[in-house]
Amino acid sequence: MRALLDQQPDIAVIGYTNGTESEAAAADSTPDVTVVVAPALTIENKRELAALAALTKVIHIAKADSASRSIEAIEALRLGVRAVLAPDTSADELIHILRTVSAGSAMVIPEAARQSLGHLPHRHTSALAASVVHSLTPRETEVIALLTQGKSNAEIAQKLSVSTATVRSHVHHLLRKLGVGSRAQAVAVAYETGLMAAIEQNSTDPGRS
Repeated sequence: MRALLDQQPDIAVIGYTNGTESEAAAADSTPDVTVVVAPALTIENKRELAALAALTKVIHIAKADSASRSIEAIEALRLGVRAVLAPDTSADELIHILRTVSAGSAMVIPEAARQSLGHLPHRHTSALAASVVHSLTPRETEVIALLTQGKSNAEIAQKLSVSTATVRSHVHHLLRKLGVGSRAQAVAVAYETGLMAAIEQNSTDPGRS
């Protein structure tokens, strides 16, 4: 991985360490992005991942048999991880995600996980989701849907033909309504509470005004 990244003129690799030393290394060198590869740190290392995510933007590369698990992807977002990738992620995609995460606050979860998150059988619409879905403006509904796809503010602005300042305002209102501090946590809550399912149901309800 280092040999690959060293070929990129805009990416400087500071170094590497093991899982137990990663927090201290991040505090000392203040990298823009830290790539964590399991099993050095796994989703079970919640304290370490959360502490690391508070210091730097974290990209977590998980085992092939766990990267696509929806619940683990959500848990990683809850901890502040910005991207959850499988080991077979292509070199081009990894470099693109590194640049995207470094440049902003976008988060990425596996495509397979995104497709299944809204259909988890044990997820039911909560009271929070039921109340929040009716408080969202049409634009906020569009923004939360795009956030769940890992879109950056610039990408959302282009998609909706609005300014990035307008997108930031919508994201701020969403975080306040969901009672969370980051867009990654907003995505986690949106799926955990059944908000995304409620949004989909609300949009297809023939009686909706």
